[in-house]
Amino acid sequence: RLAELLANRQRLCIYDESLQNQKVVHAIGETKTGFRLLIHFYAYLFFEDWKQDLHMKRFMRDHFRYRDEIQCAAARIVQAVRAMSKANGNVDGEYDAFHIRRGDFQSLYKDMELSAEEIYFNNTRNVIQDGRTVYVATDEKNRDFFVPLAEHYKLLYLSDFQDLIADVNPNQYGML
Repeated sequence: RLAELLANRQRLCIYDESLQNQKVVHAIGETKTGFRLLIHFYAYLFFEDWKQDLHMKRFMRDHFRYRDEIQCAAARIVQAVRAMSKANGNVDGEYDAFHIRRGDFQSLYKDMELSAEEIYFNNTRNVIQDGRTVYVATDEKNRDFFVPLAEHYKLLYLSDFQDLIADVNPNQYGML
């Protein structure tokens, strides 16, 4: 289990007395390389006893959460997307969602840079029926990128709901 946790890293951060005595532990990506922490920080924790490991990770999963302002803003958006889906013909207000990263990692992972046409033809057309409402979470600024998807789906973006998130700090939009 320890070797699996190590993955490609050269060393691990060991929780010892020095770390235990810290008032704050900040898990951050490496700014020099551009790598970011893209999973829950507790995935990096290692407990020798697998039962304790499971207990602590479940505890964090179940009790660490976003602040109420973010939770409530997200709930308002979900409610609005469901209403738009109903207006689009889905009586249950069901919708699909895409998370399409365009800004970060594109220089590192060129083989993962897909066009909207590729997303549709290779990934979604056999899974998501044409005409469905799709919420797109993205960092892509140019909406023209999504035109091929818009030909098949009713696309919605965070920017369509600015009136619902006026009380949210724009630095927290990525959590919505």
